[in-house]
Amino acid sequence: MTSLTERTVLITGASRGLGLALARQLAQRGWRLIIDGRNPQALKAAQKELARLTFVTAVGGDVADPAHRRALAVAGRAAGGLDAVINNASILGPSPQPELLDYSLETLEQVYRVNVLAPLGLLQAVRSELKAEARIINITSDAGVEAYPGWGGYGSSKAALEQLSAILAAENPRWRVYWVDPGDMRTQMQQEAFPGEDISDRPLPEESVPGLIELLESDRPSGRYRAREMNAAEPAEGAQELRVAMTVDNLDEAVEFYHTGLGLPIVDQWASPEGRGFILAAGRATLELVDPPQAALIDRVEVGRRVAGPVRLAFEVPDVTAATAALQAGGAKPLNGAVQTPWGDFNQRLQAPDGMQLTLFQLPNEQQ
Repeated sequence: MTSLTERTVLITGASRGLGLALARQLAQRGWRLIIDGRNPQALKAAQKELARLTFVTAVGGDVADPAHRRALAVAGRAAGGLDAVINNASILGPSPQPELLDYSLETLEQVYRVNVLAPLGLLQAVRSELKAEARIINITSDAGVEAYPGWGGYGSSKAALEQLSAILAAENPRWRVYWVDPGDMRTQMQQEAFPGEDISDRPLPEESVPGLIELLESDRPSGRYRAREMNAAEPAEGAQELRVAMTVDNLDEAVEFYHTGLGLPIVDQWASPEGRGFILAAGRATLELVDPPQAALIDRVEVGRRVAGPVRLAFEVPDVTAATAALQAGGAKPLNGAVQTPWGDFNQRLQAPDGMQLTLFQLPNEQQ
């Protein structure tokens, strides 16, 4: 496939749930995104969040609308082609779901239009934009292979999508076509499927994302996969994520500082009698290791004296001046003015309210 920095993926239904969780992770991995959604406000919020991490094109509309599918194809052409398409958008149908003998045929037709015809229609619309060895993921469900009473409408539509996917794979061996069951998830659709029930025991959509990324970035054969089972059975080698865990005295202040000041999106949070926590996405992660003389040199360049401890956080930002102002408004204290470094970056050292030292850096090609 194309090099990672040039990969573009089209994800339908990416303003919430699994689509948004996948978009977040792919953005952090350098993928460029084309996303859609039916809710304009939710789509705009998703675009604003993701645009802090990568290039994002948002196209509002309904995948069942041929004109909207054509607009997505235009976006794919403008992006230079598509390395992957994720057909994630779907609808449940009535809630609570009726048995088949009581199912409105007009409603069933709409479920099939969105869950079966729209994914195929989108692939027909973008076929000339799909690059060689493109990946296609059609999100399905265990309801497509198991006969659950009351799930006849949604389940049969997913069964049709599975067979459609299998035939697509047979007819187009140059692509990788996957139909993937993400498992039960704590999403709005799952709540609609079980109105009034507590679904807090379901895993978050983020737990199904690594399996989808594995399919996008590896070379597995076309076929049906269960996202979470695949990960458990075949873990990838090496570290999968660098996470910096910080203990802070004022959690709400720290979350506000990093979330608002630096624009880091909140991807998970929890609260219990034992304590609270948040996870914020911070773009791609790297680990910089330096010896004491190099650390002293960096301090002298950025501050003029030795000030940092063994750990310092560094964030690449598009505009050091604007980011510094935002963090100062949140209580950060500049330790020096912004400087042009010998290695070409434009850097600003600050101390966060929690005491952590931060370097904001702007790469040469981003400077005005």
